[in-house]
Amino acid sequence: MGQTIMQRMTAIVAGLWIALFAASDLWAASGSTFTLTGHDLQVDVDSRWAGCGAGGYCPVRFKVINRGPTRTLTFRVAKSHDPLANVKLTQEIKQNEMVHLSLPVPLVSYTNYGDFRVEDRSGLLDRMSSGVQFPEVNQVDLGRAGCVVVSPDVIVMQPFENGLATYRHLNGMAATSGHGRGHVSSASDNTVIVPEISLPASWVEYSGVDLVIIPAESLTRVRKDVRTALTQWTRCGGTLLVTNLVAASTDRDTLLKSLLGTTAPATIVWNEAKTADRDAIPMTVEIDTGGAIRTSSPPPKGSPQQWSLEMPPFAITEIGLGKLIVFRNDPLPGTIQDWTWLLKSAGGVTQWEFGRRIGQSSRSGTDDFMLFLIPGISGVPVVMFLVLITIFSVVIGPVNYFILARRKQLHLLLLTIPGLAIVTSLLLFGYSAVAHGFSVKARSRSLTFIDQPAQAAVTMSRLSLYAGQAPSGGLRFSRDTAVLPIWPEHSTFESGNVDWTESQVLTSGWLRSRTRTQFLTINHRAERGRLEVKPQASDKLSVTNGFEWGFAKLAVVDESGKLFIGDNVPAGARIELTPASPDEWNALSEALRRHALELPPGLSGGGPSSIFMSGPGRHPRYGYGYGSVGTLWHFQQSRMETIWQRMALHKCVSLEAEPKSTDPVPRTYFGLTAQNPGTEIGVAKATEIASSHVVIGKW
Repeated sequence: MGQTIMQRMTAIVAGLWIALFAASDLWAASGSTFTLTGHDLQVDVDSRWAGCGAGGYCPVRFKVINRGPTRTLTFRVAKSHDPLANVKLTQEIKQNEMVHLSLPVPLVSYTNYGDFRVEDRSGLLDRMSSGVQFPEVNQVDLGRAGCVVVSPDVIVMQPFENGLATYRHLNGMAATSGHGRGHVSSASDNTVIVPEISLPASWVEYSGVDLVIIPAESLTRVRKDVRTALTQWTRCGGTLLVTNLVAASTDRDTLLKSLLGTTAPATIVWNEAKTADRDAIPMTVEIDTGGAIRTSSPPPKGSPQQWSLEMPPFAITEIGLGKLIVFRNDPLPGTIQDWTWLLKSAGGVTQWEFGRRIGQSSRSGTDDFMLFLIPGISGVPVVMFLVLITIFSVVIGPVNYFILARRKQLHLLLLTIPGLAIVTSLLLFGYSAVAHGFSVKARSRSLTFIDQPAQAAVTMSRLSLYAGQAPSGGLRFSRDTAVLPIWPEHSTFESGNVDWTESQVLTSGWLRSRTRTQFLTINHRAERGRLEVKPQASDKLSVTNGFEWGFAKLAVVDESGKLFIGDNVPAGARIELTPASPDEWNALSEALRRHALELPPGLSGGGPSSIFMSGPGRHPRYGYGYGSVGTLWHFQQSRMETIWQRMALHKCVSLEAEPKSTDPVPRTYFGLTAQNPGTEIGVAKATEIASSHVVIGKW
């Protein structure tokens, strides 16, 4: 009997240890999977995802089977302990219906854990909630490219991780860990392997990812909305790597046209892989048992895992701001040398790091916040409030008492004290209302790329908002807009709700009354407007503006690379442009530098500091301490600002992260618009102050 009890106790302890190790493995991964059953429902949840270390949306995908009557359910991700955006989606599920849904969760704080809940009209359903995990914040580890691999099998990704470290090392940007030692993060931290069915159907859910690797057969099999989402994400700056074209019996031009649809350009420019670039890589990076980086000579050619060099193994073309890379065969696992070669061929480091592409992290504070304030909005009028409070204290105290004492009416203090308090409160409220009003003021700095052959547009915008009275309906953006908050240094997310039921509605904390608020938004939309360009003579271009907005300044590059500039081109107007003169170039450059990113006049000597300004004084708002680590990225180095500054400095207008030439790109145009070119503000009515909008396109 005693032996049986001991055996049972041993089995229980062993089971607890197994569960403990299983839980630790779960926490080591970038996400979690689980199933909830009850109330005639089965909900299979999968939050495994990559990237998002600097922000973006993590898709919580789930399959719902309803074996009961038709009902309306709300699926919610809410905070468990630490601050996390409260995200919900309400959906009607019919009887015996199986639906696949996805809940995009904006990662806007250091938290990587929350609760997934299923609710009906009465509230949370019993036993229908569980903890859910998200990718960790990237605070001190550079070089972490988030990679999603589509495969039903487990794949070795360490050569890719080490190739990325090698590329950074050769460019003087070796990754560093939180302990200050060089290291390469494990593939489980940066890479997730998912089946086709787990791919989300909205581009914003890929927003925090740097690279998606998918076989050509899988790309042709997935639903059309998933394929569209991948194309839109690529156009917004991602890198789509398609493998096994030979196995799928397709060619790269056919593949590209299937991605872009019937609007694909007639002429497609592919950059073939050059083996000379691979041979020029002088060293590789290896990792010792302690995790430190060390360099060694390249491995010998002919390695079993090395890519075949009989033909160029890959080719690259541009899709908007992103890249499409196609492989004839399967590049996985490859060698460190191979992946370093690919990374070098596909562009600069900003192509492989989300934080560098956007120039900030929406999961922590930044010291760039003060560079983009709304002119004339000085925050809370602290000085005037102190003056009024001082006068109030003097009047309600000594003055009030002295007057009533002389008149022998001290009993009236019971009336004068609350009366003076009410009058002072009304004065404070009235002054604040007069100073800033109740409306919403906005400042926007946007860059819009228009691909006329594909009838698509991508807009990146830095948005600054100040609401005298926060709108009751919150902020409303389209489902195709990634909204990434920008926090002051030492400040971070506190609370906020996101409702995806009809659109993307942000309430309860995203925009607070009389509080400076900033976002970076990335939007993808269909754009049927176009600029019609026709050569008239050797020194003239005929241009018809088919957009809904006008251009204050417009520059057009013809087929030979010659630049033409014109002013004041209204919507629907047709004008003739002449070759650009030096004075016109300077005028355009000056216009692009107007309303630049800079500190307010009162802070010009102090530099961007770890403060959140309130009026003329400095008032730090300390958050959860994560902003104190230091800013890893700066907005001035973002993809958007890099392109903007190249235009302002009379350099080439190229979407490449690191263009190889400074010559103007033929058949392109760019201009400073006279009106907002469709950039979302988030509120129905807002007064724009000191906004600048640039449009770049291909004709």
